[in-house]
Amino acid sequence: MRVVVVGAGAVGGCLAVKLARAGHAVGVVARGAHLQAIRARGLCLQDPAGDETVQVQASDRPEDFGPQDLIVLGMKAHQIAPLSPRLGSMLQQDTAVLPAINGLPWWYFHGDSSAQALRVDGSPARIACLDPDGSMAAALDPAHIVGCVVHSASEVTAPGVIKANGQYRYVIGEPAHPAQETAGLSPRVEALAAALREAGCDPKPTTRIRDAIWMKLIGNASFNPVAALTRARMDQICANPGLLDLVRGVMHELIALTRAYGCDPQVDAEKRIAIGRGIGPVKPSTLQDLERGRPLEVQPLLGAPVELARRAGVTMPLTEAMLALLTELDSRTQQMA
Repeated sequence: MRVVVVGAGAVGGCLAVKLARAGHAVGVVARGAHLQAIRARGLCLQDPAGDETVQVQASDRPEDFGPQDLIVLGMKAHQIAPLSPRLGSMLQQDTAVLPAINGLPWWYFHGDSSAQALRVDGSPARIACLDPDGSMAAALDPAHIVGCVVHSASEVTAPGVIKANGQYRYVIGEPAHPAQETAGLSPRVEALAAALREAGCDPKPTTRIRDAIWMKLIGNASFNPVAALTRARMDQICANPGLLDLVRGVMHELIALTRAYGCDPQVDAEKRIAIGRGIGPVKPSTLQDLERGRPLEVQPLLGAPVELARRAGVTMPLTEAMLALLTELDSRTQQMA
């Protein structure tokens, strides 16, 4: 495949290395010192299996790449809007776009035929805090989207170097919303799963991608804000009974919201906490962003579920409190940057 990874950081960089090592023609969009290091020395992935370094075409301009078979969006969710109009040179009719992002995606209601996915006038609903004026949906035809949920812990430890825990699990699926999991996967999801598997990843194709999105969000929207507010790693949060009670309370609210939107959370709070314990001494991405002075993923993780909860009449006092706290933390962090 011809592949461009837009945002070759912790998440996108892992995919870039894996796909390049498997023989695909991979380019990356990066910037600053990270871009310069990739150009000079290649992109290095360090995990328990050893170090892998690949040479890839690298630029800070999406316009420098021609038509692609796959575009991976590896940047933070709030960074996608300014870049969406610049992806046109890479898009052809059958190009798949894989947004490997945390939280609820801006395309959430695309392909969803439920009553909640439509506005009063019959047009597709959107999540206002993610795409206020519909410009993201307009800039990137949602027909290109293949949903993706990332289950992998990684961090950029130096320019051009990514350290990962060796788990590269990606749940992928079409943005459809059948009543239950079915056996029929689309040809492009099957092809993408095969390519990821051959690259040494652990793809999990599904016809119910929204279930997987909520399952991941139940952990991200509870653990990540607590990590940022306390500067605690996952293992430290899991060792603190008071913090775990807070995490558990937010999870219960999110699980109720998941079901209100016709989705299966796949886990209860205790199982989701157990998954968190298994991650070990890892800094969640929100804490990594805070330490680097970067904008936090407030809206995808907390703003969007609170917006949907208000729309559905679901009460979420703990999640709303987390939203207020993380919004203020993000604002003060950016003022000091």
